[in-house]
Amino acid sequence: MSGQLLAVVGVEKADRVVCQAAGCGHGVYRRIHVVRHDDGSLGVYGSDCFDRLFGQLVESTPRYGSGDGRELTAEERHMLADNTERLIAQFETEHQALLEQARLRREQQAEVEQTARERAERLRAEAERRRPSTPAEIASVEAQGKAIVRQKFDVDPNAPGWRGLVLAEARKLLGR
Repeated sequence: MSGQLLAVVGVEKADRVVCQAAGCGHGVYRRIHVVRHDDGSLGVYGSDCFDRLFGQLVESTPRYGSGDGRELTAEERHMLADNTERLIAQFETEHQALLEQARLRREQQAEVEQTARERAERLRAEAERRRPSTPAEIASVEAQGKAIVRQKFDVDPNAPGWRGLVLAEARKLLGR
């Protein structure tokens, strides 16, 4: 037989359910395996019958929950016995809610990381802006600074006393 392992659940011994393997009929209360058959129907099996009938699924993880055997509430136990499809629909709803929560957590984490990257970039840019200009940087724009001083103030920027103004214009050109 083949199918998909949907859940492994458990109930109190007094609330055990009947294994649906052909010819079995044993009461099962721990590690109840819920399987969707290829034809779409659902089956409920004890561990031994599940291993015998679905050996290829023994190592697979159930679609809902872990393989540890989730303990069912009284309401869920009634759904398992009376309307297994409804129980699986509830599990699917819970599963989708968990996926949505995980997606939201990933989005929030991505936003936090993006904000941190943007802040780090702003801090790096601010530190770069505040860093004193190197002599090589000043030399690279000094000629332009002298031209600005000459034009603005109609003076010889090479004359004594104008060096500070030339350096101030050079720093402006460097964005500092």
